[in-house]
This record gives sequence, structure tokens and C-alpha cells, in this order.
Amino acid sequence: MIKFYSAKLAIYEILTVKEQVLRVFGNESKYKVFLDYISAMDYVNDENLHIPSMKEISSTTGIKYPQLSKLIRELYDKLFYDENNDFCFDFQNVEVYFRLNYNNRRAEVKCSRLAYLPGVGEEVDFSFGQAKIGNSSFYVDFIDHSFEGDTHKIYIELRSGISNTYMKYRRDKAFLENEITADQYFHSDDYDTKELLKMGRYRR
Repeated sequence: MIKFYSAKLAIYEILTVKEQVLRVFGNESKYKVFLDYISAMDYVNDENLHIPSMKEISSTTGIKYPQLSKLIRELYDKLFYDENNDFCFDFQNVEVYFRLNYNNRRAEVKCSRLAYLPGVGEEVDFSFGQAKIGNSSFYVDFIDHSFEGDTHKIYIELRSGISNTYMKYRRDKAFLENEITADQYFHSDDYDTKELLKMGRYRR
């Protein structure tokens, strides 16, 4: 297993899933003092807090520095499955975010859970989005997943119009060849992209 990561980075990444770590290791005497200390405050989401240094943690908890460094690395390594470790993440909560983009207007719709998750290229109609951003018909452009605490977050990026594989190819090619900016790539609708790339009736 790779061992060259820093202990402080390992602390930060433990904190991003601290609910999972506490669930499994929170009552183990070996890790309890360390976990109780670093989980007492929300170091990840509170911008006014800084993650304690190794020196601060050692001084406050009484865990000697070499022992602390070894303990953190050992705990961090246990988050990854192998034949000697069967730690299993359990993301009990699911949040789904639909990101609507149309004509430089953006809105976001949050859902707690869906019976069916639309895939890339599928059409989605938000009839209640017309007044907000001026359009209700979209298709799924791409999907991102993130995991934090005990929550699995799914971000579904919607683009106005109808999915078209050639349009996606031209947009990807233009982005890779620096014909359009990252903002234009992610947020311009297909009509704007056609105009930017001089496609179809915009060709001169």
C-alpha cells in the first residue's frame, strides 16, 4: 500500500467521512482519544477553523508524536478494503441535485431520493422551471457523484434541448482545442455553442 501521503492530509480525509469512521472505530480504545478530539468541531465545513497540526494534537491529547503519526496512518489505511480489512462504507443518506442551465440562467432542484435515476442523454422535463429560468425541457449532460459524511450526493447536470452525440463531440473537441472556455463548455446551451462554433445556420 502507498505510504508516502502526509499525516495531515490523512486527517483531513478522515474528517470528510468522520461519521463513517466514528461508526466503526469511535469506541476502539486505540483510536478513541484521537477521534474524540478531531471530531469535536467541524473542521471541514467551518471556514473559521483550521485543522489542528500534529503538534497541537499531540500536545492536547497526550499522544506522543511518533505514536500519533503511526496511529493516523494506520487508521487511514483501514478505510480501504483488502484481504486483511473488511471496512465497509455505509452511505445511508442520498441527495440528488438537478442543475438546470438555460440562456445563462441557472437553478438547482434538490431531491431526497428518486425511484429511478435518469442517465446521460435522457430527457427530463421540469414543468415548474419555466418561470424560473425560461425553459422546462432538458437532457442529462453528465452526472457527478460525491461522498461526504454519511451522505451520497448525486449532481445531475441538465442542458436545454435534445441530446445529440454529434453536438457533444463538437463541444468536447472545441473544449480540448481551446476554442471555448470551461465556463462555455459547462454552462452554454446547445444553441449558444452552435453560434460560438459557427455551426449550421451560424456558419459564414
